[in-house]
Amino acid sequence: MAMKIWELHGLQLNRAICSTPQGEADVAGLVFSEKAYFLAIRDFRPAELVRLVEEQGVIAAAFALMSRFHDREALNATGGRGLVVVRGHGPGPMLKRNDEVRSPVPAQELSPATR
Repeated sequence: MAMKIWELHGLQLNRAICSTPQGEADVAGLVFSEKAYFLAIRDFRPAELVRLVEEQGVIAAAFALMSRFHDREALNATGGRGLVVVRGHGPGPMLKRNDEVRSPVPAQELSPATR
C-alpha cells in the first residue's frame, strides 16, 4: 500500500504526523482532511505545523489556521478555498477545506412556512 504524503513527512519528524484510522492526517493531535492538509502545506512546512500545534494546542491551532486561510489575500491566492473547523471523529476538532462541507441551511428554510 502506498504511503500518504503526510506519512512521509512524519518519518522526518519522529512520527509527529501520521494517519488516523479513517485515513486523515494527524498533525500532533490536530486532524486534517487530505485536502485541508495539502492547502495548509502550501503556506507552512510540515515542521511548522507540528510546532504550531505543540505550542498553541489543538483547538487554538485549528482556529489560528482557519483564520489564516480566511483573510482576503489568502482566499485570492487559493482560489477561494479556506479551512473550516468541524467536529472530528475523536474528541478534538478537525480541519477541512471549505469546499468539503455543506453550507449551513438558513433557519427560515428549516422551519415550516407560517401564513
